Amino acid sequence: MSWLLSGTLLALGLAQTPPPEVPSPESGPGETTVVAPRVPTPLTRTPAAVSVVEQADIQDARPTLGLYEALVGVPGLVVQSRNNASQDLRLSIRGFGARSAFGIRGVTVVVDGFPETLPDGQTNVDALDLAMVSRIEVLRGLASSLYGNAAGGVVSLTTEDGPERPFVEARTVNGDFGLWKLNVKGGGTSGPVRWLVGVSRWEQEGWRPQSATRQVQVNGKVGWKPSAGTEWTAVVSLVDAPRAEDPGALTREEWETDPRRAAPANLSARAGEAVRQARVGLTWRQRLGDVHEVEARGFVSPRSFQNALPGVVVAFDRRFEGLAARYTNRAPLLGRRNRLTLGAEVQGQRDWRKNFDNAGGRPGSTRQLDQREDVTGLGLYAQEEWEPLQHLTVVAGARYDVSRYAVEDFLLGDGDGTGTRAFQQPTGRLGVVWAPEQRVSLFASLTQSFEAPTTTELALPPGSGGGLSRDLRPQRSNGAEVGARGLLGGWLRYDVALYSVWLRDGLVRFEDESTRAFFRNTGRSRHVGAEVALEARVTERLRVRAAYNALAATLSSGALAGKKVPGIPTHQASGDVVYQHPAGPLAAVEVFSAGGMFADDANTVRVPLAWVVNARLGHHFTWGAFEVSPFLGLQNLLSAPAIDNVRVNAARGRYFEPLPPMTLYAGVGLAHHW
Repeated sequence: MSWLLSGTLLALGLAQTPPPEVPSPESGPGETTVVAPRVPTPLTRTPAAVSVVEQADIQDARPTLGLYEALVGVPGLVVQSRNNASQDLRLSIRGFGARSAFGIRGVTVVVDGFPETLPDGQTNVDALDLAMVSRIEVLRGLASSLYGNAAGGVVSLTTEDGPERPFVEARTVNGDFGLWKLNVKGGGTSGPVRWLVGVSRWEQEGWRPQSATRQVQVNGKVGWKPSAGTEWTAVVSLVDAPRAEDPGALTREEWETDPRRAAPANLSARAGEAVRQARVGLTWRQRLGDVHEVEARGFVSPRSFQNALPGVVVAFDRRFEGLAARYTNRAPLLGRRNRLTLGAEVQGQRDWRKNFDNAGGRPGSTRQLDQREDVTGLGLYAQEEWEPLQHLTVVAGARYDVSRYAVEDFLLGDGDGTGTRAFQQPTGRLGVVWAPEQRVSLFASLTQSFEAPTTTELALPPGSGGGLSRDLRPQRSNGAEVGARGLLGGWLRYDVALYSVWLRDGLVRFEDESTRAFFRNTGRSRHVGAEVALEARVTERLRVRAAYNALAATLSSGALAGKKVPGIPTHQASGDVVYQHPAGPLAAVEVFSAGGMFADDANTVRVPLAWVVNARLGHHFTWGAFEVSPFLGLQNLLSAPAIDNVRVNAARGRYFEPLPPMTLYAGVGLAHHW
């Protein structure tokens, strides 16, 4: 689809006859049900800070390239690596996940109830297509009593269900630096069966050299309700991403003089990754009267991965699988509303990993690593929700996790890396919620989390002996939180939270001279923060949102006592203004802060603060038998010199991956409903 056609359709749409007015969204905070707390729960009875992003903010007039697009207004959440598909999207919540070298660590990601987070705590979201997502929930607090390992926060995504009215839609996006994406999706309902399937292809050359991306995704979802109390849901996803190049990080001098350059070592190594992954999952849910409900789910996900880095090519084949069961009892307790949840889950991860020397971006003839890595995790949990008094809910939960790591080394010339480690960890949760009316909810909670090191993080530096590190320990956290949310005056929503988290044995990344990453435990640290999110419905057509969080994350013991934890901004703010006319036109402007953090443990390198502005225009109108949705967007409108990704404790001063200057995209969607 050409730029000219996209622009023409946008102009044409602004002159069309208005379609019938769509219903306004529900206004009461008590009417919102969230699934991030493991079981569907009204937000007013949830003793945790939870942000909800609905489908319109995820898809309307957006390029739908990554999860980061829709999370701008979530306080306490930091997004990095938007433009480096090889490094994968990085998320941190209240500082958890900030140390990640790539991908997501310390934060659990769930899609339609199935974990994207592996038993060892790693998460990649390259199989996620935002054009299929209908809701995102962010639980901004410790949640290991619900999800186990690496649950310093939770991001729960729900994909679209098959609609009552069958449809098919094609959507294309074109933009600067060779951006092109095509989505085709369709679905419908046939008796008790609802289905939706989508296919997308995304290509981009990238702003910097060695930053091209190419991938194809297929996603499907089928729901079947053979009776009133029985429900089956099957999901499938496939991704083939043969090209995700990595331009590497720059020194401060390189960034200031020529931010568009790539790191020389990454160019010569042709750094980048290739991924193939599949996922098949099945969920069964059965209601037994008004009191009992059981749910069981299972999935399997194979993954093939190859990553070219300076000096090494990492390759592995992975099999990730799991089973889970949950029982819910809603029988009253002492005559008051009550819900008891019992659950168990087991997950397995098996990697066949080989490292080779880098021969121009391909595996060379010299094997540097050849081993099998197994991680098995078992979790048992219970949660009690009881309403002892009207408007007062008490929530108590506990979980016990056992995980076992095993490595079998087949390359013994450099020492035997065979070894095992096992971790056991109980975690708990206690919360109380007071909701005197539907528009007001106050809560307080005590929560815990833990984060075990991965097999990669347990690796020892050369010359340190064989096997897995016996000294590296899981990171453990205890937190206290109070908050309030509600609707003031019928037009202003508010969400306020104050929290303090105490961490012990924090896991911190560092690099050797070959830029290979290793990990060590720090001493104790404390995260103290405040979060505020406001949403004002100025008129039926105009919405204004603002979010702010302050976070002091400080090491309190050891040689670095008093230093700020790197990768965590002290202050962060965002806001947006959205105008949606009932006739279809959409205009939105958003602004957010980036940077304002240290890049190293010693706090000698500070990432400057910058403000990034994005804007988008869209419309929706009927054209004969079709619905047409043209759109146009500008990202980093003011070309702010911002840092998109900070590589914490990087070797040779290569901390910075810059954000591209102003980029333009445009596209159009064409849909037909029967």
